[in-house]
Amino acid sequence: MSRRSPASAAESPRRVRVISVGADEARLGDIARPEDFALDGTPLISYLWMLSDIPDGDAVGFAICRGLFAPFGADLALVYAARPDGHTLDLVASYGMGRRENAVYARVTADMHLPGAETFRIGTEKWLTREQVADTYPLAAPFFRSFPTSGEMAFLPLRHRGAPVGFVVLGFSDPVEHTWHLRAMLDGLLSATVMWVLASSALRGTANSNLTEVVPLEITARQREVLVLMRDERSNREIAEELGYSVATIKADITALGQLLGASGRVKILDKARRAGI
Repeated sequence: MSRRSPASAAESPRRVRVISVGADEARLGDIARPEDFALDGTPLISYLWMLSDIPDGDAVGFAICRGLFAPFGADLALVYAARPDGHTLDLVASYGMGRRENAVYARVTADMHLPGAETFRIGTEKWLTREQVADTYPLAAPFFRSFPTSGEMAFLPLRHRGAPVGFVVLGFSDPVEHTWHLRAMLDGLLSATVMWVLASSALRGTANSNLTEVVPLEITARQREVLVLMRDERSNREIAEELGYSVATIKADITALGQLLGASGRVKILDKARRAGI
């Protein structure tokens, strides 16, 4: 058998492990050398091509769930962008959440007791189950307790040159294996989405919410009255007499407000309520 010439050997295509959904996905223990791993980048290229037109938020959320992360069972995608003040964040892309929930969570602040806000502040991602979100973050409980998924929720920071510019929330219908494929797709998603957020903010002057009407959070009318009287420095007994309820009921309302806002004590509750625009 004749030996191949150096030229013909150089022309032979190098065998590369291409990872695709449906095949066995590469894991850290399976890969001896980085060059043994290659990702089918077609979904990410399609996502980048779509973002080049600076589309609206609904199109971006749809592309994330029904395009880029459809093989992983994604059924929720939210993108929040920070305003120039670095404190307020607007919901600029959404898929999988109802109109009412979109309005309720259309605007958050960096110091709110929410997993996405913590991800924005700290700069590290969080992976939580729906139950963990609802139990640990009462402010998010009204939505996440009813969210129809048994998979994980991912809260991912958006950063540009080390500075936080927003965060992404992904919800999956089923448990997800944390593979090389998933990690590569997440990194690609975050890099591409940062570019879209910055470009769209520059084009429009600022990152605007995709909904103009902001509905108040899940606070009852009586709890709002209690807040007003708390701001007037009324005691629990004075508030109870003013509203016609028992002191125990007023204490329960204040406790509920604290749980909802992730705060304890009057001073912190009032401060969190003010920052949340309540």
